Amino acid sequence: MTDYMTTTTELPPYFFFPWFLLDMGLTLTAKLAYALLLDRARLSQLNGWTDEAGRVYIIFPIEKIAEMLGKSMTTAKNVLAELEAAGLIERKRQQFSKPNHIYVKLPDGQKFSRP
Repeated sequence: MTDYMTTTTELPPYFFFPWFLLDMGLTLTAKLAYALLLDRARLSQLNGWTDEAGRVYIIFPIEKIAEMLGKSMTTAKNVLAELEAAGLIERKRQQFSKPNHIYVKLPDGQKFSRP
């Protein structure tokens, strides 16, 4: 059974989907992945995960990204490549056996208010 939402309804956990993604020529899976990565970046920001230049990074294994998206490892890799080509993320290799850092980027001049 489902209930109607009221002014006092407690909402389930969710993450934000940036409005600017709607206008970008990305696959739907890439848009969803970006929203997921942006949510993780917010947590890294709150926890102070920054590099020597003060840039926030996330550590998010491809296996976990694929699992959360309900997609294959190949699709997850392709989506990360799509986001990197669009300039929305940057991946930095770390030393041997250390996980890569993913930097989530925001488009230049982007306004963050609703249309």
